[in-house]
Amino acid sequence: MPILTWLLKKDCWLTIRVNSCLAMLKKCNAIVIGTLNYSENSVILKCFTDLHGLQSYLINGVKGNKAAIRPSQLMPLTLLELEVYHQHNKNLHRIKELKCTPVLSGLHFDMVKSAIGMFIAELTGKCLRNENEEDRNLFNYLFNAIQILDVTNESLANFPVFFMIQLSKYLGFYPKMNYSAQANSFSLYEGIFIPYNPAKPDVCNPTLSFILFELIGARFETFSQIRISHADRMILLDRMIRYFKLHLMVFGELNSPKILNVVMA
Repeated sequence: MPILTWLLKKDCWLTIRVNSCLAMLKKCNAIVIGTLNYSENSVILKCFTDLHGLQSYLINGVKGNKAAIRPSQLMPLTLLELEVYHQHNKNLHRIKELKCTPVLSGLHFDMVKSAIGMFIAELTGKCLRNENEEDRNLFNYLFNAIQILDVTNESLANFPVFFMIQLSKYLGFYPKMNYSAQANSFSLYEGIFIPYNPAKPDVCNPTLSFILFELIGARFETFSQIRISHADRMILLDRMIRYFKLHLMVFGELNSPKILNVVMA
């Protein structure tokens, strides 16, 4: 064999070998945020993982009849166990194996739970901006909250607002519990309760502020017991979305609250 041909083949082999070493095979748990059509039969799967934070995976042939990975496995908030080829210098990775673990039994089939799931997925997608940033505490909170939403038989009317309050804890702007008869108005900008001044922008009135105070002190076992009218609940949800916008520099608009307003009326 001519020496040049041999060197070219050797160099090619070395390149393949180096690339295969860079693509490390890892197992991780993931939460589906959403999918984006990439081609006629391929999608880009956006996930929040326990090991690598926000990640994107290219999945080929997902729409075919013989697809190894089906669209039903990629619905928003599906909990996954992945075996992936991960490369630190790339923003798009490949999946070797995918399992739905644990399997959700109610979230994607119950109308109310599905609407709340759409809201959580859209909200989480707005909050998670930077890829490759591991945050185990945030991941564990989302992973557990989704399972609670899936199995609970209690009223879920308060769940969206309660979920947002708890989520703010992991994003760094959890409201301060300083409510009192004098500090009876929640300031969205400051994240604390202050004396009510209707002329001050981005504040909640005393009625909404007391409801918020109750929800801040609630737990997953008790949030459903707090009585809130549908009108006050939707206003408070709107106020909490405003709260997130003020504390996250890039946020954008949410479409899912409109669906919540109809489904949970």
